[in-house]
Amino acid sequence: MTDVRTQRKTWRRHWAWISWVLGILLLTWVLRQNWDDIKRLTTQPRNWHWPSLVTALLVCGSSIVLTFVRWYWLVKAQGFPFTIRDALRLGFIGYAFNFALPGGCGGDLVKALLIAKEQPARRTTAVATILLDRIIGLLALFLIGSIAAWPQWPSIRQEPRLQATVALLCGGSLAGVIGLTLMLLPITTRLGWWKLFATLPVVGKRIAELVEGVRLYQTQKRAIFGAMGLSLLGHFGIISSFYFSARGVGGDSFVPSYLAHLFFIPAAEFVGVVAPVPGGLGALEIAVDQFYQLVGAEKGTGLLTCLAYRAVTLVVAIVGVGYYLVSRREIDAAMERP
Repeated sequence: MTDVRTQRKTWRRHWAWISWVLGILLLTWVLRQNWDDIKRLTTQPRNWHWPSLVTALLVCGSSIVLTFVRWYWLVKAQGFPFTIRDALRLGFIGYAFNFALPGGCGGDLVKALLIAKEQPARRTTAVATILLDRIIGLLALFLIGSIAAWPQWPSIRQEPRLQATVALLCGGSLAGVIGLTLMLLPITTRLGWWKLFATLPVVGKRIAELVEGVRLYQTQKRAIFGAMGLSLLGHFGIISSFYFSARGVGGDSFVPSYLAHLFFIPAAEFVGVVAPVPGGLGALEIAVDQFYQLVGAEKGTGLLTCLAYRAVTLVVAIVGVGYYLVSRREIDAAMERP
C-alpha cells in the first residue's frame, strides 16, 4: 500500500511539472508568433486606461467570490455543517491551485480532497457538490454564449469557425439543460436499477449515497436555481473583466464590442478549462487572440488583453496563496491521502 501511495504521489508531481512545461512552451510559442505585433501595439502612442484595469480587477474578484457562494449554497442544501467562511477558504485555495495543477479546474481536486476530509460521514456526496458546481458553471457559460450569438448571427454565419463555436455553445447548453432537468425529476431516482447498483461491491455504497444526495436536491430546487442565477451573474462579471481588460490595454486599437465578448469568451474559457495545462496557460491566450482576429481586431490585441486579464486573476489568486500558507499542513496531508 505504501508503494502505491508513493507511486501516485510521484506521478502527480511529475505530471504537474510536465503540464507546466507544456503550458510555458505553448505560451512561449504564441508570444513568439505575435512578438512583432505586440511590439508594434505596445510602442505606438497610446495611454493605458487604468480605471478600466482597476474595474476589471474589482469585477473579477467579486465574480470569483460569487462562484464560492454558489458552491456554498449547493453544499448547504445537502445539510452539511458548512459556513460561508469555509466556502471562501476552500474556494480561494482551489482557485490558487488552478494555476498550479493541470487544466482550468485543477483546483477542484484540492477542494475535493479538503472537503472530503472535513465531511467524513458523507465524503462522496461532499465531493459531488464540486462536480455539480462545475456543471452548473459550464452550463451558465454556454447559455450566455448561445444567447449572445443570436443578435450577431448575420455576421457569424459568414465565418465557418464562428458557426462551429455556436454549435459548441448550443450543444453544451442543450446537454446541460437536459442533464439538470433529469436530475431534478423524482422519477430519475426511483428507477429500480439504482437498487441493483447499490448492491455492487466497493462502489455500491458510494452510488447509494450519491442517489440519496440527488433526492435531497430534488427537494431543494431553490438551491439549484439560485446557484444557476449566481453562476450567470458571476460569468457576466468574468466576461466583463475581459472586456475592461481590453479597454485598459487597447488604447487606440479596435476592441471587440461587449456583445462580441459575451459570445466568444465562453468558448475561449472552455478551451482553457479542457487544456491539460495549469490554468489553461497558453491555450486561453491562443483562443482569445484567434477570436479577436475573427471579429476584426488587430493581430496581437487579443493576446495583450488576455495577458492583462491574467495579471488581474493572479492578483485575486494571491488571496488563495495566503489561505494556502495558513493551511499548508492540512492541504499537504489531504493531497497525500490514497
